[in-house]
Amino acid sequence: MTSRERVEIALKGGKPDRIPIAAIYDMGYVTSSTGRDQREFITATPEEKIRMIEDSFQRHAPIDCFFVHGGSDDRWRQNHRIEKFPDYWMVTDITTGKHLRLLPDGCWAEEDGTPIRRDPSIGGISQIQTEEDIERLVIIPTENDLEQIGRYGPLKNLVSKYPDVHFSFQSGSPMISALGFCGGYEEGLTLLAGNPGLFKKLIERCSEYQVSVMAPGKKAGGLSTWFTSYYTGADTISPKIYAEVVFPAEYRVCREAKNNGLFVLDWFLGDIMPVLDVVMKLPIDALVLEQGRKGYNIDPVEIRKKVGDRFCLFGYAFENDFCTFNRAGLTAEIRRQIEGAGKNGAFIAGMPIMPPNANPDAVDYYISEVLRLGRYW
Repeated sequence: MTSRERVEIALKGGKPDRIPIAAIYDMGYVTSSTGRDQREFITATPEEKIRMIEDSFQRHAPIDCFFVHGGSDDRWRQNHRIEKFPDYWMVTDITTGKHLRLLPDGCWAEEDGTPIRRDPSIGGISQIQTEEDIERLVIIPTENDLEQIGRYGPLKNLVSKYPDVHFSFQSGSPMISALGFCGGYEEGLTLLAGNPGLFKKLIERCSEYQVSVMAPGKKAGGLSTWFTSYYTGADTISPKIYAEVVFPAEYRVCREAKNNGLFVLDWFLGDIMPVLDVVMKLPIDALVLEQGRKGYNIDPVEIRKKVGDRFCLFGYAFENDFCTFNRAGLTAEIRRQIEGAGKNGAFIAGMPIMPPNANPDAVDYYISEVLRLGRYW
């Protein structure tokens, strides 16, 4: 059975030969696991980024489902000059002459070393105050735009070389986009609290961006979209706001993915339990679960009891166990989840979004334990 077949069976609620293994790495782990630091990815050529992402895919095997980060074009490199010093790289914007420090962890600082709150590549603070601001700032890309910026370069490369693997591309999150256009987390949530009507128009507009990537992502060879629901849990917003403001935008994105023949993997980061019944009304094929991080608990075993045996769940092991290489913890948690949520199929062994300080040997160990414990026949 190929990885692609194995994942599809699980996503459709069935029981393949063994539990599939899925990987999602943050950009820090993509670089650190392959002997690089984040500066190299940020300043890389399009071809170098494609190679780095492929190297991270190859670092651990066997992986059945792999989340593929987007690529880029070369415009940033053409407009910046890079000088490499022992503790930082100095990046000069050729058009403005502004100097910024780029640190090994990918963070930015002023020329004198003062930390910068936001990645300057985002473009700075953009405050939404009117509907005109929404129309002016939230530009919906065409398929040609996405092709020109090289968004699917890494995906196309992997699909062409590893046709038996299930590759998923990120569609993004209407909520994250909306907060970004407001200027950030605090600014966005302040707007949501003070003017929920305007925020709803903003998040609806942002959902159009995610809708625009579905057909091109499918055309590039993606089998699923890794749909991110972030800052939407009950630890951040109320269940009422989720249902009335966020859910309609998320529904539109997921429906468009399904209309394009894609599986939808809803990667929910936050306290899902108070809104689980609403989330399950989305046209999705799986919930990709993360450990609780702010006092709430996300347990695939408990969620299995609520969603039934045939709905696919992604399990995980705890992030700190990957970072400290806690063999006992990694084994105990995945065994518990397999027995409580995966024994009848419709289960995929996922991971937390792997951070830069995760131990690659721990990731290899986790995969070997899933292979040992996750045989169905």
